[in-house]
Amino acid sequence: MDQYKGTILVTLPADRVPPDIEKQLQQAGDGRDVRIRTDTTTLEPDLNTVEILMGFVPWHLLPRMPHLRWVQLWSAGADGLQQYPELKDRPFKVTSTSGIHGQQLAEHIFGLLLAWNRRFPAIFAAQSQHEWRYVTAEETAVLMGKTMLILGYGVIGKKTAQVALAFGMRVIALRRSVPEVPEPGDVRIESIRNLRALLPEADVVVNILPYTQETAHIIGAAELGAMKRTSLYVNVGRGPTTDEKALIEALQTKRIAAALLDVTEIEPLPRDSPLWDLDNVILTSHYAGLHPDYSALAMEIALDNLGRYIRGEPLRNLVDKHQGY
Repeated sequence: MDQYKGTILVTLPADRVPPDIEKQLQQAGDGRDVRIRTDTTTLEPDLNTVEILMGFVPWHLLPRMPHLRWVQLWSAGADGLQQYPELKDRPFKVTSTSGIHGQQLAEHIFGLLLAWNRRFPAIFAAQSQHEWRYVTAEETAVLMGKTMLILGYGVIGKKTAQVALAFGMRVIALRRSVPEVPEPGDVRIESIRNLRALLPEADVVVNILPYTQETAHIIGAAELGAMKRTSLYVNVGRGPTTDEKALIEALQTKRIAAALLDVTEIEPLPRDSPLWDLDNVILTSHYAGLHPDYSALAMEIALDNLGRYIRGEPLRNLVDKHQGY
């Protein structure tokens, strides 16, 4: 690494800036100037001096940062690398906050599943109208005994599997590489290459995949057609991993039972999207990863990595820019 010592630029919305972040970064930054920016439209004067960038990244500006050496994301995903592929060969490193999302995402996934199985949206709508809505036994469902297929078996996938097993579900998890020695536990681990063959076994398909060239539209018409008509599709990963046009058609024709979505291909979801009005869709606005202590958890990783960076040690949660995660 060269000896250039520039600024540490933090780009976060005002409500996401951790307390004392400037002081903590100055103390840990080996004399580097720290700049906190809550409005990314005002970054022009900062671009030429940035050595370290932290926060929600304005990817389109990175080519204009000639001294950039390291980007610490405030998220687990590095979607901008797919939107701006020319950045993949730039010399700066990228790290994520992977590892701090498991608990809240698992709870969100099961919140969506329980809401569907127990008909909570209809009951809440009736409550707003002061209506006592009767629910039949046939309208309800339980998770026990069902099979969950998890796409992506990292920290979030493992936490989700743990909760699914506690509900008495059978779990199959897909990942890029299958360990030669089976991992302990009751989770069946398979290669993501077997996705199409395994979809017919699943009652619940949970997509936690990052958005990369390999995962773009990994769930399309053929995959949806391979699912059970009674299956539930949950996506809390990234919207572009699903062919949304094919998903809408599958939902309209009842090819699958329902979609429970925290992410969509375009966000915010356009007002004219059919997803808003389908009675077999539950939508949340991409907040499954939020945690009341998120800023503190992300800051812990950022400070740990800053110490590693200054000491020349391997960085935690290093992203392979060509793989995208």
